[in-house]
Amino acid sequence: MYIFKQAKNAILNFECYPELLKTKISKVSLYALFFIIIFNFIFSAIPFATYYLKTKGFDNFIQQYVPDFKIENDKIIFDKYTKIDTPLGITFIFDTKENKQITDEDKKDVQNLIIKVTPTYVVSSALNLNIQIPPILKAFDIKNKQDLIHLKPIINISNIIAFLFLVSSFVFIDLFWILVFSFFINSLASLYKLRFSVQGAFKLTVYVNTMPYILKFVLNLIGISMPSIIYLGIIISYLHFIFKVILEQTKEQQKVLI
Repeated sequence: MYIFKQAKNAILNFECYPELLKTKISKVSLYALFFIIIFNFIFSAIPFATYYLKTKGFDNFIQQYVPDFKIENDKIIFDKYTKIDTPLGITFIFDTKENKQITDEDKKDVQNLIIKVTPTYVVSSALNLNIQIPPILKAFDIKNKQDLIHLKPIINISNIIAFLFLVSSFVFIDLFWILVFSFFINSLASLYKLRFSVQGAFKLTVYVNTMPYILKFVLNLIGISMPSIIYLGIIISYLHFIFKVILEQTKEQQKVLI
């Protein structure tokens, strides 16, 4: 497949860049989208897969980690204040009182992210979460814990929508940064007395990002965050050798013309 051949040349052969820059813009765009969509799909799927495997399904999660409750006057009534750690790295707190703040008592002996459920609100200071419960109770006609478990199909659809939204957001961000990098690369090229068209700068940006983008993805998979300075350093190093190749080729062409 030509995409993998291009990737090999973009990573290993600086001499191939003058030819890579002649590639049709449609093929370069497809090349960029291939890696961006595939990598972001995999990266976004990991937390969703982890969630499913650790909780063994939505209904099991509710059954195991949500205490029994009843609804009175559009409020959730719990028997007692309950603090429950979950395998998702989240501690759920079910409060009998209407306290929308995460208190010192809530934080006591808790290292995880806290999501607190009060009679009429779901709150979390870390997530900036502040959701009213009564409209949800009315919309889904929830009267007890069993009714909540029966929402599994809706929750599954919501998870799919959330997943697609997450992937789309990451794809958009990566494409945005390619455009930003293209302006940076054109500025850097001017130091070498080179100038690229808008399409040329875009193509060069896509190809020169191949190596650090793949490396960043691999590191993220094993739980290591790649510092931006290293990512940028790899790009600048690649550009230095690429610009030298382009300058040398330009000189050779000028000699032929003379």
